[in-house]
Amino acid sequence: MRPHLRPIHVFMLRLSVLCALLLSLAPLTAFAVPPVGFREDWPGTSLQDWGGGSLYDNPGTGGTGGAGDGYLLVYTPSPYHLGTVNLGPPYLGNWLAAGVQVLKVSLNDVGTAEPLAIHFLIANQFTIWQYNPVFVPPQNQWAEFTVDLTASTHWTRLIGTSTYLETLANVDRVHFRHDLSPYIHVPDAIKADFGIDRLIVTTFATPARTTTWGRIKRLYRD
Repeated sequence: MRPHLRPIHVFMLRLSVLCALLLSLAPLTAFAVPPVGFREDWPGTSLQDWGGGSLYDNPGTGGTGGAGDGYLLVYTPSPYHLGTVNLGPPYLGNWLAAGVQVLKVSLNDVGTAEPLAIHFLIANQFTIWQYNPVFVPPQNQWAEFTVDLTASTHWTRLIGTSTYLETLANVDRVHFRHDLSPYIHVPDAIKADFGIDRLIVTTFATPARTTTWGRIKRLYRD
């Protein structure tokens, strides 16, 4: 007599559903997005998923680490919107729940001196907030600038209806761009270039750890 297989099928189906549920929940409980301590260094000549409407390059040298250290070069050969955006991991998610308070970034006015006014933005498909303090990179030198995510009064909403905290809890892109006051959705045009390197996501109390996106992906696979 052939064995009755229905109970086995039911058990296996329930087991597979349970495993899928646990796998889907594991990243949410094990990892905050973005992770405190994450650091973007643009190794080699990679653009690290940064893009947008300007032109981009990574010379593979001349970053904050000097010779052999890459960085993201953002430029416009004629007057246009100067900036770059990243819509991918690890910047997506609830920054409030992750406990992120500070974003540090090194900037460089590469080549000829230009009247740059660089801002950092957080956004999702509905709302965009821009950090009011202006970052003016020094000519042909790297300088570190700090974005205070806890200072909600230092931000301007460009479009949308979500509050600053609501947007910080639902980020799907981060953005650097040149813009002059008054701050509106469409930024000012400029012919210029600047470099970005050593972007660090951290807190006021916690020193930044070197945790790259490549390392995070390996943790997900392990």
